[in-house]
Amino acid sequence: MRYLAALMALLAVIYFFPAFMSRTESINGSTRETAYRSALAAKKRLPTDERLMFDTALVLLDKLKGPEEFPKAVDGLKPEEVIELAKREVNIKIATGDPAFKSYSSWEDWLRKQAADPDLEGKKAGKPEAPPLRQSERTGRPQ
Repeated sequence: MRYLAALMALLAVIYFFPAFMSRTESINGSTRETAYRSALAAKKRLPTDERLMFDTALVLLDKLKGPEEFPKAVDGLKPEEVIELAKREVNIKIATGDPAFKSYSSWEDWLRKQAADPDLEGKKAGKPEAPPLRQSERTGRPQ
């Protein structure tokens, strides 16, 4: 009976061990979808203040690299390394005089301006602004 219990305990450990040990912070870049899925899992382990920077860096890299090169660029990277890669890419774009980045002086400047106005590019493209929710005033009611 003891042998059977020991065997069952050993099998249970072997069965559940991969489920608990498979969590990794690196991004699986086999496809674009798996990269975003693993990035979501890695983001959950980040401190709250770094999550926004990681999201911004990931979306920026996706935009700069394109759908074909993005998974290869982030494959195997940890969230901190993704942020560093995005910083490097932005600083390279600024140094080479890219027209999309000519109004920025550094990564921090780009990040600050994006946080202040996240729809900066949409307004430049000529998107009309959304009308206010209420276009009339109610008369006869105290405000």
